[in-house]
Amino acid sequence: MQRPRLSLSRVLALAAITGGCRLQYAADCATADVHAGDSVECTVPGYVDRAFDLRVPPSWDGGTPMPLIVAFHGGGAFKGSAETVTCPGSDRSDPHCLGNLAVERGYAVVYPNGIGSRPLRGVRTWNAGGNRNGYICGFGPACHLDIDDVGYVADMFAELEAAIPIDATRVYATGISNGGAMTHRLGCEARTRFAAIAPVAGANLHADSGGPCDVSIPILDIHGTADPNWAYDSGEKRDGYWSGADETMENWRVRNGCAATFVDEPLPDAAPRDGATSVRRRWDGCAAATERIRIEGGGHTWPSGQQYFSEDVIGSVTFDFGSEVILDFFDAHRM
Repeated sequence: MQRPRLSLSRVLALAAITGGCRLQYAADCATADVHAGDSVECTVPGYVDRAFDLRVPPSWDGGTPMPLIVAFHGGGAFKGSAETVTCPGSDRSDPHCLGNLAVERGYAVVYPNGIGSRPLRGVRTWNAGGNRNGYICGFGPACHLDIDDVGYVADMFAELEAAIPIDATRVYATGISNGGAMTHRLGCEARTRFAAIAPVAGANLHADSGGPCDVSIPILDIHGTADPNWAYDSGEKRDGYWSGADETMENWRVRNGCAATFVDEPLPDAAPRDGATSVRRRWDGCAAATERIRIEGGGHTWPSGQQYFSEDVIGSVTFDFGSEVILDFFDAHRM
């Protein structure tokens, strides 16, 4: 008997269970006395139950504007799991977690919350667009209720800017799955805010379905070819047309003014036992850097991150590279 496959929302809801919140609570960032190395939880005025976590690098001198990374959790998850999913195992103290690597490089890191529903407050989604021209709605209540998550991010930044000085030329976004799709959408609709984006395991449902995106932005897209939850290739699904990695990146290639030619660079197979190999593609002649890492055999997972559910449900994790590749890309691009 074939084992039933879990839905994407259920899979990431289960992942959320493993990632608790370790942060001090502050009523709002503007009144928090934020220092080097602090981790605080901040509310966003006007939003119920949508606080965000802020980590400040230990090297901060207390005055210099900091570069900033916003990391979006997947659908069915929450802000705490946005960090956990990037960690080998589930140990958030591991130095290879995205946030730990980032603060060591001097970045502040923010983990926002999508909308949830009680009593499952840890099961949250982002309105990543879609729901037009036959494309699926991405995802869940946030999309079906047409939640203004672009507006939420803007209001979140107002709170951040009241608490810490931010280097406006070095603000970046990343995320997995529904959070990756939200990262794509912000690349379209918040281009004046973000200098570069690096979505993982999620496509641009917003723009691919015909949403406004007349912009160019540096992008590094990461997606596995054996992803059972967000298929690498576009195609029909039960609830509509599903935008895949190639479709999304072809549209970004055009928007970013690239030629149709490219250079493919195989990445070192540093972990042969993971069963995956990766190829990094860089398109030629771009007005904004346009790159993709195709993980042959990779699943619905973060590179060198958490195997948060069994391989037959989400696929496998590649350990050939990790979050340092995303940080290197961000390091190379300013507004």
